[in-house]
Amino acid sequence: MSKAGRTVQQKNRAIAAGVIVYLGLFILALLPRLYDLQRFVTADEAKWVYRSAQFLAALLRGDLAGTSVNLTPAVTTTWLGSLGLALYYQFNHTVLGLPLADWLTSLPEFRTDLPVLAATRWPMAVATSLGVVLIYGLARPLFGATVAFIGAVFIALDPHIVSLSRILGHDAPAAMLMMISVLLLLQGCRVARWPGGKVAGEQSDRDAEWQGGGDAEAQDGKVAGKWSETLFVLLSGVAAGLAFLSKAPALFLIPFAGLLFVSRIWLDRSLSGVWVRRFLLWGVAAYLTFVVVWPAAWVDPLGRPWAVVENGFISATDHDEADDENYWLVPDLGPFYYVVHGAFKLSPLVTVGLIVMLFPGLTRRPDRSGQEAGAVLNSPLFWLAVFVLLFLLFMTLGDKRSPRYILPIFPPLSFIAAAGWYRLYATFILRDHQTKRRPAADFRHLPFVITLTLSALVILLPYAPYYFTYFNPIAGGPFLAPRVVKYGWGEGLDQVGRFLQRTAPGSRVGTPYASTVAPYFGGRLSDISGDHLDYVVLYSKQLQSGEPAPAAIEYYNTAGPVFAVTLNGLPYASVFAGPALQMLPPDAGPLGYRPLSPYGTIGQPLDVDVLWPANEVSISNLPSVTLHPSVDDGAAEAGVAQTSRAAAPPAGSSLPIVAETPSNLTPVGEAMMVSRYRLNLPEDLERGRYTLFVDEQPLGDIDLRRFAAPPNLSRAGEVIFDDQIALVGYQINPSTDFVGLTVAWQAKQSPLPDYTVFAQILDAETDERVAGV
Repeated sequence: MSKAGRTVQQKNRAIAAGVIVYLGLFILALLPRLYDLQRFVTADEAKWVYRSAQFLAALLRGDLAGTSVNLTPAVTTTWLGSLGLALYYQFNHTVLGLPLADWLTSLPEFRTDLPVLAATRWPMAVATSLGVVLIYGLARPLFGATVAFIGAVFIALDPHIVSLSRILGHDAPAAMLMMISVLLLLQGCRVARWPGGKVAGEQSDRDAEWQGGGDAEAQDGKVAGKWSETLFVLLSGVAAGLAFLSKAPALFLIPFAGLLFVSRIWLDRSLSGVWVRRFLLWGVAAYLTFVVVWPAAWVDPLGRPWAVVENGFISATDHDEADDENYWLVPDLGPFYYVVHGAFKLSPLVTVGLIVMLFPGLTRRPDRSGQEAGAVLNSPLFWLAVFVLLFLLFMTLGDKRSPRYILPIFPPLSFIAAAGWYRLYATFILRDHQTKRRPAADFRHLPFVITLTLSALVILLPYAPYYFTYFNPIAGGPFLAPRVVKYGWGEGLDQVGRFLQRTAPGSRVGTPYASTVAPYFGGRLSDISGDHLDYVVLYSKQLQSGEPAPAAIEYYNTAGPVFAVTLNGLPYASVFAGPALQMLPPDAGPLGYRPLSPYGTIGQPLDVDVLWPANEVSISNLPSVTLHPSVDDGAAEAGVAQTSRAAAPPAGSSLPIVAETPSNLTPVGEAMMVSRYRLNLPEDLERGRYTLFVDEQPLGDIDLRRFAAPPNLSRAGEVIFDDQIALVGYQINPSTDFVGLTVAWQAKQSPLPDYTVFAQILDAETDERVAGV
């Protein structure tokens, strides 16, 4: 075969190999992101499905201003969510039976159906997987194929990145777009290829282009280089604009880009005008992208960008939210919040690679001979490290904090770690890479790369699909993490919902993050201090914060859960029997109280637990507990919850019911005692709302009900409507002016919908309606 033929054949093989690498990397990133998308729901996703629906509905009706559904602004998120909703509608429009716009506006804000959620997650998973492939392609000229591929694998299989790039949210798009913008900017600013990623005899296309051949070729190369650099700067600005549309903290790219351009001017002041113009080009490209991609900015091209900046500043300086953050089982990490959380979310492979780069003495130092004084400013690793450190500082200065807010540092850290692993490889495995002649196709690195890829899979897959439960074992893993950092964003509450649906499908449940339970449970959901609860759910993040109160947590734990969720060694959720414990204001005497049944049953005993601070009461001086009719029962029924609590015992009312004095006090923990009072409810009590008192102090209200038909009612037999509600008794009281009717109903399922009851008087012979209500 001729030399030309062999060259063509080699190029074809290289193209085929490139296609395999890019496709394989895409599949490697996509599969863990698509696995079991309906398993659980995170706390914010129902809102993002709703916002995506509002965004698309506004766009369909031509309401451009209406596409401003959030000032985060999360426009890329709502675009991706809208794509998923549109595809879902196309496949299900016959079943839905509504026009697209009407269906979109019918979606609720705080609850989402699982198939709809999965449809909106698909575009996010595909887009972020494509982002991994694009990042690999952009990193190759800067780090070489091997380091770029290892870094891309770390991004594709990083548990923290995967967890956030398979849900509908705005953290993953912001992180991926920021990384893409930075890589493009580094190439546009002539940052040199990392020398540590180049083995002997290897020369990048960009190196050859810059070295040139003869004078004419060199001149052509310079012209081509300038155009390519300008294009990279332009595309970096486009990616930055998309990042700004994803999340306001991406605006950090503006000062970072300015710093990078200033470094170019410092290296060569004669080109200061060129770099200033390119910085302006970058900014204009970012702004135009921001305006073009967000329809709301078409009608307000200045106001919308400023509103995003203003909202980002307000959110970052929200002192009230920061002050409301509670710490009970974990410390307040202060300025070390992101450093500690980041360490717990790093993968072991990235951690080891970073340690190698932090302590270069562990490996051979790269050959620095011939490097200029400004070589550091031309190192892509240096700029990635600068990005990481400055972004950490940038986020630490804000008051609003979450480990997902620092997701943008994870892709840069992946490449820094990949460089560290390559140093280990070059030091301990490829010892002779500078002395032996390499063949044209050198595959010696493949076992090393494959080993790292398999290792990343082995680390990731045990956490699927609950990737949020991952904590770095090098930092202490699930043993230390619950003692140091808060965790829990809805994962695990899906199992709570499934348990309740199996065992008590119509019950009333108080839970944090109700929108994460709702898709799996058909009962009624409220907050954990709601009335008439059958079950109370305590979740990890709230427990670590001491919510609803440390005393309440100790009380529930003493009783023990009826169901508990543990994921990958971490306790996440516990389900306790209701009703809810009602905590009282500080200095109220008792800490709280809890009736042992959702309703008091007239004619039967009612037990009430009262919580006291330890050492403040004894069995000999326990206050008395009494039950009075509420003063303003109508106001309480209307939702004025504090009206009856603030009232004094009613004068002249029926005698209060006095509870039996407890025979003992039960210690709970070291700082609390519990006394159990019993109130014997007479048969002649009226149903309604009553108020509990400790001495002269109101505790709270409880509803008393009759759960059996009164004996004076006639039995109706088996009269059941649609297996939902039964007529169990009635009494007819005729008079000269009207006919009185008393009816007793019994629920056959819970929860019940609202009903309208029609009472009719029919002619006995003709069945014609005589009267009715």
